[in-house]
Amino acid sequence: MSTPTQPMPLPFSWADQEQHLVSHLSALIRLDTSNPPGNEIAAARYLSRELSRSGIAHTVLESEPGRANLVARLPGSGQEPPLMLLGHADVVGAQPDQWNRPPFSGEVADGRVWGRGALDMKGQVAASLLVMQLLAAHRIPLSRDLLLVVTADEEAGSRLGAYWLWENHRSLVEAEWAFNEGGGQRFVTPGGPVYTVQVAEKGSARMRVTARGQGGHASVPRADTAIFTLAEALLRLRAFSPQSVLHPAARRMLHTLADLHPGAGAQAIERLLKEPTWAGANSLPIDPVLREFVVAGLHNTATATILSAGQRQNVVPVEASVVLDGRLLPGELPDRWMEEVQKALGDRVAVSLLHGRMSHRVHDDPRLLRVLGDTVAAHDPDARVLPYINPASTDARAFPDMNVVGFFPSASDADIMRLIHAPDEHARITDLMFGGKCLLDAVLRLSI
Repeated sequence: MSTPTQPMPLPFSWADQEQHLVSHLSALIRLDTSNPPGNEIAAARYLSRELSRSGIAHTVLESEPGRANLVARLPGSGQEPPLMLLGHADVVGAQPDQWNRPPFSGEVADGRVWGRGALDMKGQVAASLLVMQLLAAHRIPLSRDLLLVVTADEEAGSRLGAYWLWENHRSLVEAEWAFNEGGGQRFVTPGGPVYTVQVAEKGSARMRVTARGQGGHASVPRADTAIFTLAEALLRLRAFSPQSVLHPAARRMLHTLADLHPGAGAQAIERLLKEPTWAGANSLPIDPVLREFVVAGLHNTATATILSAGQRQNVVPVEASVVLDGRLLPGELPDRWMEEVQKALGDRVAVSLLHGRMSHRVHDDPRLLRVLGDTVAAHDPDARVLPYINPASTDARAFPDMNVVGFFPSASDADIMRLIHAPDEHARITDLMFGGKCLLDAVLRLSI
């Protein structure tokens, strides 16, 4: 296998593929696969029709009626183990009244494709489909099989998708490496552009914080109500500075950032490496969005998401609660983090664990990272890759024995990723084309 500094030569013009890529994404967005209920079978049928037109063997597997997973295989010589292009077909819901364009229109306007799932992650699925079709159409010989795996249920825990495939159809999806969501955000630094590569992701600890107090008629003011007690606990949560943990993956990320930020930036990062603290991470003189990644990569976190209290406006409730979305660094125990949160909030509230999942694996194969670094540098001069711990979860959690990395580079700066799960989600066509070119280039570098 060679890893040239320039993109692999292609028997076609990538510029001619824009219409196909945009068409795939627009069609996928128009299929409402909001989870719940999912209805990923609609996306699977579209992908199946397109793969059939290209003569690519595939199968559609339903874990439950309508909850479809698709596995396609483009055969190679078998000299090396398979490489997977991994994606999910489901999306989070959307409230149309909060959008300027209908969320499932797939409208193409202003150089963008608009709609729910454009970024998370039907854009990457569309690009992966096109990569498979181009390789098949031009009969490019590969040293390994190339898989396209599009799952159900990622947005709700992957149980009906990636986990189900691994537990019931492992032989169909086993691969040496997989390119997944969760990476490719572009940051501009003093030392040149950098693109994230997810090499690990956090586990989870969903918790409920419950406060109890005197109930009664709301006409009589009380200072010891459950709501006031819970509010005081939430103020303590806001002030909570959890202990920093310098995971090896985070250490590598910081060393890379120090190289890219000479002067005051490098000095601040070096201090953080010697003495990692919440305050030190939050004050790094680097791009604010990149700083958020650093903070998340050095700490377990707990974020309030759902408040519950009372049922009638004239009754003081005896109980109030809030759900915390906890995210855990690889190797952290959910029970231990729950105990630390309990200590931070005090004994006037009770913290209980609703659900917990550890994260173990770090996917930082040197060969793979070297190839991805060569790939981004070929398409963006002087660019580097930045391995990082994704604070969110992806289908990677379901494939413990595989090297699953987040890689779909975007030509835009990372701030566009704030549109994920938000109103007016959209993908820039230039980003789709850039990501598709990089994805195909990386596949060829690993498979020729």
